[in-house]
Amino acid sequence: MTEPDALDGFWAETVVRSPDAGGEWHLGGRWSPTPQEAVGWMREQAWRVAVALDPEPFAGPFAPAVLEPAQPAGHEPARTFREWAEDTAYQRLQADALAAGRPVSVNTRGPDRICGLGEVEVFYSLSARPVRRRVALTGRSGLRLIRTA
Repeated sequence: MTEPDALDGFWAETVVRSPDAGGEWHLGGRWSPTPQEAVGWMREQAWRVAVALDPEPFAGPFAPAVLEPAQPAGHEPARTFREWAEDTAYQRLQADALAAGRPVSVNTRGPDRICGLGEVEVFYSLSARPVRRRVALTGRSGLRLIRTA
């Protein structure tokens, strides 16, 4: 008999990848007990990444003289994350999808400059997925949760 799985929370993470630069960077991750908390953490990370990619003049540690306006053509990862972070209706849909056992994400891409490589394509991903735990069937006591590595 196949052992069923039980939902044991949600893992959310922020990952940046650049095939051009040959790298993948995990910027953070968090386990959450509810889908709403996982999506809430993703929202915080969306704001954090957006501000890091496109800081507001006079609102951060960078002098306005060193900031350049975003190029109007092409992808703007900061704008994508800001728009997603403001869309609470869509975040509720994503929390519902997580609760139903489906992974969710918000992804974007754009150019960045990497020392020694010049301009490269970078992919940004905020994601959350359900964490499942195998449930063992026992005799009289019903179901028992078993942690697996």
